Amino acid sequence: MPQPAGRGDTHPVIRWLMSDARKLADPGEFLEAFAGELRRSGIDVSRITTGVPILHPQIFSFSGLWELGKGTSERLYRAGPEPLQAISNSPIRTAYEGGGPVRCDPTAPPTPGEYAILEDLRRDGYTDYVVHAVPFADGSFKALSLATRRRTGFTAEELGLFDALIPALAFNLEVQALRRTARTLLDTYVGAQSGGRVLEGQIQRGTGETISAVIWLCDLRGFTDLSERLPRDTLIDMLNGYFGPMCDAVLSHGGEVLKFIGDAMLAIFPIRGDPAATCKAALVAAESAQAVLAEDNRRRAAAGLPRIDYGLALHIGDVMYGNIGSDTRLDFTVIGPAVNLTARIESLCRQLGRQLLLSSDFVRAGGISANPLGRFSLKGLAADQEIFAPVSPDQVPG
Repeated sequence: MPQPAGRGDTHPVIRWLMSDARKLADPGEFLEAFAGELRRSGIDVSRITTGVPILHPQIFSFSGLWELGKGTSERLYRAGPEPLQAISNSPIRTAYEGGGPVRCDPTAPPTPGEYAILEDLRRDGYTDYVVHAVPFADGSFKALSLATRRRTGFTAEELGLFDALIPALAFNLEVQALRRTARTLLDTYVGAQSGGRVLEGQIQRGTGETISAVIWLCDLRGFTDLSERLPRDTLIDMLNGYFGPMCDAVLSHGGEVLKFIGDAMLAIFPIRGDPAATCKAALVAAESAQAVLAEDNRRRAAAGLPRIDYGLALHIGDVMYGNIGSDTRLDFTVIGPAVNLTARIESLCRQLGRQLLLSSDFVRAGGISANPLGRFSLKGLAADQEIFAPVSPDQVPG
């Protein structure tokens, strides 16, 4: 039989929030289970949302939505100059500012200036809607909303329970938000795959593994001169215009950006199956970045801005993928002779007047049609290396 709703930490929903709920790190799983606990306690809740502002370069907040019979979904709200503007006419904003609780009656006739959410709730047959501020330890507030289709709405006892469970709910949401923030920061500054390894505990200096990968290294040309001539904001805009297409191309074709080294970028395409397929994906990514940058250079020329000149090299080989550094400052990256060779090949781009160069190992492993450019003596390597350029023109006009 369902337990009656009521206040106090003896209520089964609060006991669950303080025990088993803490094992659910995924926000969607948690929200689904939370809804189940409320309904098993006799609370006829049909809709729940959680709103949590997060630290993210593009996203202001994420919101979990659970609806009876539909399960859970996630909604992301983009960051902007005024991130709260998107929810200006919402009780969620009141919660984010620490106000509330806010209770609304969707069965009442519409009134001018009412919360925008009420139209949707009214249309979907909801009869009661309440929003609570959820305080976090840093002094910020998140949001919890609950709605029902029960004809008589929520009872006073149920409303009391919602108020009583907020501290226990806040603990769970804060753990989820911190984990999500940690993953976001690792993805942003370290890379998705490397960030995942760090979260899994691979943080000991010297730990790592040898993997086979395509290595991508690109470098901006004339950056020293540009940094002396261009205003700061113009230079930063140029760097973003160069790194953006490079990163987008790598990520959209299965690679991972490992680091920015001044005006250079190191990325890898780990080989998990067919090496030829990985090589071809990396080459398509490189040519995609070239096309985008060629179009941008046409725009920059029309605006009287300096063009973006760069060199890019692709090579394939075994690399050590792991942690290097000091006891207190580590870098999750790749090292090894294959990385060094890629850097040497990239340095030939200016000499050969090419944007994109390929190693003989890359061409052979990928079964790629390429034009041989000759054999070259590279610093630090005993044997001359044969260098190739793609058959498709890599000197895209613009």
